[in-house]
Amino acid sequence: MSNISSLIGNNQQYIQPGGVDYNATANKNLLPAGWMDGYIELAEIRDTKSGTGQYIYIAWRTSDGQHLVHDHINIKNTNSVAVDIGLRTLGTIARALGLESIDDTEQLNGREIAVRLAIEEAGEWPARNVIKAYAKISSTRPKRAGDLDKTRHQIRGDEGRNRQANFRQDDIPADQIPF
Repeated sequence: MSNISSLIGNNQQYIQPGGVDYNATANKNLLPAGWMDGYIELAEIRDTKSGTGQYIYIAWRTSDGQHLVHDHINIKNTNSVAVDIGLRTLGTIARALGLESIDDTEQLNGREIAVRLAIEEAGEWPARNVIKAYAKISSTRPKRAGDLDKTRHQIRGDEGRNRQANFRQDDIPADQIPF
């Protein structure tokens, strides 16, 4: 159990609604980029390597229990931009989980949440999955990144067909036909 409120302080608040062993994960274990459902297996506050800050370590596991992806959310750092990004991410997680605020990492443990994964090439390390976004689990959300374009196309195509099907030339008075 790690208290977040005492680290953030009164003047810094996240937006409220209204350590990895890379050698252990070979490329064959990479998940495809896109949205996946799962749950937060572990969330705890850890110190940065430099000792000048702290972050929330999140271990997110796929719904089938087969894959684990790690994330770090800066909440105390000498770089104010990193803290701003971290607090916005924390706000996104709160909204996705339906929470007014997150005061303790214990509130995150075991909670179901969707993440948008990407594959990151890490130079001398093998490629790995990284979490790029968090969202509420939804059956209507595209499951993979490419599905979003397909969904948009289907919606636009359906709307176009509906407009054409509903338009009949007989509905326009003869004196208003432009040709």
